[in-house]
Amino acid sequence: MGLRGKFALALAIAALLPLVAGFIVLQTLGFRHLLATKGRLHEAEAKTLARSLDNAVESQAGHLWSWMAADPSVTDFLAMPRPNRVAGLETVAAIEKRWSELSPDDPLIREILRNPASDSLGRFAEQHLLVAEIFIADGAGRVVASTSKTSDYDQSDEDWWKVGTTLPEGGMWTDALHFDESADVFSLDLVMPLHRGGLLTGVVKMVLNVSTMFQRLRPMPDLDGGELEILLSDGVILARDGEAGYHAVAARMEAEALLCIRVGRDGWMISGKGTEQEQMTGFAAIQSAVVDRQRFEPGGYILFSSPKSAVMAPLRRQILLVGAAAGLTTGLCLLAGYALVSRKILQPIAVLGQAARALADTVRLRKESGISEEEAEERKRVAEEDLEQIQAISTGDEVEDLAADFGVMTAKVLRYHRELEAEVEAKTAVIREDLELAREFQHALMPSGYPEFPPERVADPLRLGFAHFYQPASTVGGDFFDLIELDEHRTGVLIADVMGHGARSALVTAILRALVRNHVGSAGEPGEFLGIMNRELHEVIERSHQTLFVTAFFMVLDTRDARVTWAAAGHPSPLRARRGTGNPPQPLWTGARRQLALGLSAEAVYETSTSPIRAGDVFLLYTDGVVEAENPAGKDFGMQRLSATFDESLDGPLAAMPAKIICEVVSFQKRRHHDDDVCVVAVEVSPGSAPGAVAGAGILTGSAPRDA
Repeated sequence: MGLRGKFALALAIAALLPLVAGFIVLQTLGFRHLLATKGRLHEAEAKTLARSLDNAVESQAGHLWSWMAADPSVTDFLAMPRPNRVAGLETVAAIEKRWSELSPDDPLIREILRNPASDSLGRFAEQHLLVAEIFIADGAGRVVASTSKTSDYDQSDEDWWKVGTTLPEGGMWTDALHFDESADVFSLDLVMPLHRGGLLTGVVKMVLNVSTMFQRLRPMPDLDGGELEILLSDGVILARDGEAGYHAVAARMEAEALLCIRVGRDGWMISGKGTEQEQMTGFAAIQSAVVDRQRFEPGGYILFSSPKSAVMAPLRRQILLVGAAAGLTTGLCLLAGYALVSRKILQPIAVLGQAARALADTVRLRKESGISEEEAEERKRVAEEDLEQIQAISTGDEVEDLAADFGVMTAKVLRYHRELEAEVEAKTAVIREDLELAREFQHALMPSGYPEFPPERVADPLRLGFAHFYQPASTVGGDFFDLIELDEHRTGVLIADVMGHGARSALVTAILRALVRNHVGSAGEPGEFLGIMNRELHEVIERSHQTLFVTAFFMVLDTRDARVTWAAAGHPSPLRARRGTGNPPQPLWTGARRQLALGLSAEAVYETSTSPIRAGDVFLLYTDGVVEAENPAGKDFGMQRLSATFDESLDGPLAAMPAKIICEVVSFQKRRHHDDDVCVVAVEVSPGSAPGAVAGAGILTGSAPRDA
C-alpha cells in the first residue's frame, strides 16, 4: 500500500472512531460538564456579589483606620487617665441600672457624648453616610465615647466586645447581618480593636446601614432571571431581591441545603431535588479576607438561584446542536479529506524536505538555561539515538526521503550545539573571573583587621573591640561598613546599605568609601559628616540620572570621655546591651526615624545624639537584610528574634557574635542563600588601662533623632 492509501485509511479510522466515542461521551460526561459549568457561573456570580459587599465593609473599616491615623483624638483620649477607669463593679452596676433613665444632659452622658473622641467619631459619621452609629468601649467594657446614647453602659457581657478584645492589632470582625424593623433597614456591626504600644485600649463598634449596599447587588445581564437572597448562618433567609429592591422575609432554608452551604462556604448545589421547586443555587460567604475564617462564622451568605429547568433547557439544546454539527462535519471531512490528501499532505511533505535542507545550512541553537550538566549530556545522548533511528527508517516512499533530510539536519544541529557550548563556556569563564575580581576588590575596601584602640601607649579608661560578618546576596553586594580612627581617643564606625544588591550597588559602595576617606576630617561630628556625605552622593546620583539612595548609621566612640555620639540616615536603630546585667538589649533610640536616607535630597540635615558609655556595653549594628530575611512561610526574622539572638550571644566572645547571629538567620530561613545582602558589626566597650574605668550596670540611655 502506497502512502496515499495509508493516508486514506488513517483518515477514515481517525474520523469515525472519535465520532462514535464522542457521541457516547457527550451523552454521559458532556451533560454533567455543562451542568457543572452553569453551576460554577452561579457560584462565581454569588462570589462576586459577596466580595463587593465585603469590599464595601472593608472600605468603611479602612476609612476609620485612616481617620484615626490622621486625627489621633480617639487614641489620645483612650490613653488619658480617667476617673471612671477605676470604678468598681458595684459602681458600674449602679450606673447600668439607671442608664436608661439618664437624660442627654446628665454629666455622665455628656462626658461620653461630648469628648474629643466622640467629636472625632461624629465628624467621621457625618462624612460616611453608611455609618449609623459608632461607639467605643474601653478595656473593661465600659462605653467611653459614642455618637449617640447606647442601650447599655457596660458592654463587657456583649459578644461583640468579648470577640473584639481577642482580635490582633489591626484586625476586624463582623457580626451577623440583621434587620432593624423599627428603622426598616438592614444593618451590620463592624468590630475593631484599638491598641497603643502593643496594649489594648478599647474596642470600636461601628453599626453600618447596609440597605444601600444591598440595592447595588445586581446579577450580570446574561444571568437575568435568577433570584438573589441573603442567608444567615442559622438558616434564616434575611432578605430577598424583588421588583422594589430587597425586602425582609421570614423563610428558612431546608436543613440539608443549609448544611451544604455552611460546610462549603463557597460553591453551588442543586436544591429541592425531586420536587417542582428544584433549583440551581450558587452561594458565597459574606466574610472579609482579614477575618479569621477558622474561628468565626460568616456574617451571612449570598445566594443566587435559578430554576433547574430553565438552566437545563439550553444545555439540552446545546448538546443536540453539538451532536448534529459533529456528525455533519465528520461526513464532510470524510468526503473532502481524501481529495485534499494529495494537495494538503504529500505536497507539504516535499516542501518540508526542502525546508529541512535549507534549515540544516543555517540553523543555530541556543543553550537552554536551568538544566544541569548531567541533563544536558543525557539530551545529547538521546539526540544521537534519535539520529540513528532516523537514519534507519526505510519505508520505500516519501517519508524515507524526509527522514534522510532530517538526519542531515540533526547531525548539523548536534555539531552546532557542541560549538555553541564551547563558546558559551569560554565567555562565562571570563564573566565569572571579572565578578570574582570585583568581589575581591569590594572586600578590599572594607576593614580586613581591627586596630587596637586606643593604642597601648594611651591610658584611657575604656578600650574598644570590633567584630563583623558580611555576606552579599550575589558575588558582590551593596552593604558597606568602615572603621575610621579619628585620633588617639576617638574612632568612628559607619554602616551603610545601598538600595538593591549586585554590581550596581557594589559600585555605589566604592563611591561611598571614597567619599568617607575624603572627609575624615569632618567625621568627629556625625550629623555634619552624614550631611556632607549626603550632598556629595546626591550630586553624583543626580548626574547619573538614576534613582538610588543609601541608608547609613555613623557613630563616634570616645574612650577618654566615655561617651558615644551618633547620627542616622534612614537606617534601622542598632541594638545596645551590657554584659553581666541580665537586661535585654535595647534599641539605641525609640520612636519614629524620619531622617532621609543619603542621596535623596541635598537639603537633608542630620542631627547628632549623645549618650554615655560604660565598660561592658556592646553595640550591634546591622543592615535590613538581617531582620527582613524570610523563612519558607514568608515570615520575617524580625527585631524580636534579632534581639533574643544578640542577648544569647553576649555569653560568648565578641569575635563569634556576628557569625552566631547570621547562623541563626540561616537556620530560620532554612536555606543558605540570602535574598538580600547581610552585614553585622559588633562593637564592645571594655575597661582600659587608666584607673577609674567607667563600669557598672547603669541605665542604658539614648535619644531619637528629630526631624531635619
